[in-house]
Amino acid sequence: MGRPEKPIEIVDEVAAFAAELRSLKAAQGSLTYRDLAARTHYSRTTLAEATAGKKPPSLPVVLAIVRACGGDPGLWQARWEKMRQRAANTPVLLSALPEQQVADGSEPEAAGCGADATTAIARKIAWHERRLNLGQVELRYSARQGAAWARFEGYGSLDHLAGQRQVDIEVAVVRESDDRRTSVREAYCFDYHWCDILLSQGRLRAAARILIDDHVVAESSTPWFALG
Repeated sequence: MGRPEKPIEIVDEVAAFAAELRSLKAAQGSLTYRDLAARTHYSRTTLAEATAGKKPPSLPVVLAIVRACGGDPGLWQARWEKMRQRAANTPVLLSALPEQQVADGSEPEAAGCGADATTAIARKIAWHERRLNLGQVELRYSARQGAAWARFEGYGSLDHLAGQRQVDIEVAVVRESDDRRTSVREAYCFDYHWCDILLSQGRLRAAARILIDDHVVAESSTPWFALG
């Protein structure tokens, strides 16, 4: 079985559609994203993002999931089109933080980088001593704002550990051209962790460390990646 999925908070049309799509998958019993990837020929990351409710999934991905789960493609295409239409009329959701200029060290949401953010590259982070995948670190990128930052997502295995031990996450983005770095360390909150932005001038990479009881147990980084 795959790791438990994080519940979807139904805050808009996109989240509601993702919840329906996830229900269709759940109706297939123990179908995992690995199984679904084999049936659809899309990556597990792409499929998981389609059912996460964070952004509208593409129609080809939706229809591939629907066919793999025995759904009606015509019905789901109509649902997808309605979701896209309603999502287009949804008011802009502004950050709770004061607005900031797009500059090195600004917070991504406050600088307006979240609206078009995509994951350029990601890498899993494993506790090799226990052969246990704990999460993944992602290099996030806003093409419109020309900015990048690192984001960490913990897996269910880390959620379990954090219920018993003190777990901290340190996440950072580094720019190769001048070795500039922004980072943040904080207690694991069972959700995404991210650092402040760097302007995407040249190549960058994202890195993360996982600390349990103040000892580093796992760390990893993406390769250098050219953005812009």
